[in-house]
Amino acid sequence: MSIKTIAIILFIALIGASFFVLSFGEKAKKVDLDKKMIGTKALCIVVGDSFVINESTPVVKYKDELYYMCCPGCDEQFIKNPEKYIKNMSHVEHEKGGSESDSALLYWTCTMHPEVRSEEEGNCPICGMALTPVYERSGLDNTLHLDDRAVELAGINLMQVKRQHLHRVLHLVGKVAYDPELVTAQEEYVNALDMSDMIGDRDAAAADRARRLILGSEYKLRVLGMDDDEIRLLRKTRRIDKSLVLPDVASWVYADAYESDVALISRGQDAVMVSSAMPGMELKGRVESVSKVFDSQKHAATVRIRLDRVRPVLTPGMYVEARINVPFHAPTTDGSKMALAVPAEAVLNSGTRQVVWVYQGDGKFQPRAVNLGPKTVADVGDGSADYYPVIEGLVENETIVVNGNFLIDSESRLSGLAAIGYGGALGVEENEHPPAGHQH
Repeated sequence: MSIKTIAIILFIALIGASFFVLSFGEKAKKVDLDKKMIGTKALCIVVGDSFVINESTPVVKYKDELYYMCCPGCDEQFIKNPEKYIKNMSHVEHEKGGSESDSALLYWTCTMHPEVRSEEEGNCPICGMALTPVYERSGLDNTLHLDDRAVELAGINLMQVKRQHLHRVLHLVGKVAYDPELVTAQEEYVNALDMSDMIGDRDAAAADRARRLILGSEYKLRVLGMDDDEIRLLRKTRRIDKSLVLPDVASWVYADAYESDVALISRGQDAVMVSSAMPGMELKGRVESVSKVFDSQKHAATVRIRLDRVRPVLTPGMYVEARINVPFHAPTTDGSKMALAVPAEAVLNSGTRQVVWVYQGDGKFQPRAVNLGPKTVADVGDGSADYYPVIEGLVENETIVVNGNFLIDSESRLSGLAAIGYGGALGVEENEHPPAGHQH
């Protein structure tokens, strides 16, 4: 083979290798920013955020295309695996069905301070960063898309919605009882009983007067807070409870229960007393009765709690806090005492409505307005945690965000999705959440 032929073969091979490198082996690399691009809008291919190009915007060149990043760090992630982010962005754009340039500009905001809104382009008055445009998203679904890196950075934890045994802890303000009026009423009742026993059937008129006196005394005892069970016990034992005036072996606490709590309290429930006068000490008691009459000034009914073996810790008139655990039973059609519930940290409260982020799979998150009951407590592992019972908006086994929901919510505000969760305030029409029992 001649030298000329070898040279031709080597030249052809060199051209082929160069073509292979240019076509298949090109690497993404950082390049300098063209100053003419400052002030124009761009879309970060890594996190999907819209932003305005400034002097510090990172730029990466890949396959003769320039990619602008919203912040340092995104360029490094893109360089590691550019095809991944190009594929993800193509998928998102396909689902959106259009670009932001086709939508109306709503306002400008800061990625670090979403509460900042401006009608004009500029810098954030808090941190000085360039403001980001937010576009109207009418006609799009209410799903937020996050890639693996965004999910990792947000520290997102997920859990399935399950039924729980729930209870509420009622905190009532009370005082150690000093009730000489009730003691006097008990004495009158016992005297009336003794008199009736003495008269017997010898004098019909006197016996009738004694019976009327007994009925009147019973009525007075009810007005002063004793229930029928207590009155029957007093009739049987005829033992006047002097601890209502001066604590002895036992003591009494009168606590105030407001309208929202009184229906949950009943005779026989356990109660715990704590007071600043006895730090670190808890006294156990038992609910004996709940008054059927509300105090018009306090808007509360009196709960009478008996404590045993407390002398000499409590003195009449001392303020205490009464804590009563009451079970929470959500209305169910199957008679179950367990209620569908979500952790308190999973709930975002806008003031007018409560929102939970639901995970749809494949990096998709959806804000869901929910109707929740009062805050309750559930036993979790060796401890307990605050939970909200779900009245409407979620179904069992749906997956929700527990940790990281605040960061997801901030992202949704920038993209306009927060309007769906918070009532259309950002120019997006609200989608009605499905009622409980409706499966997606």
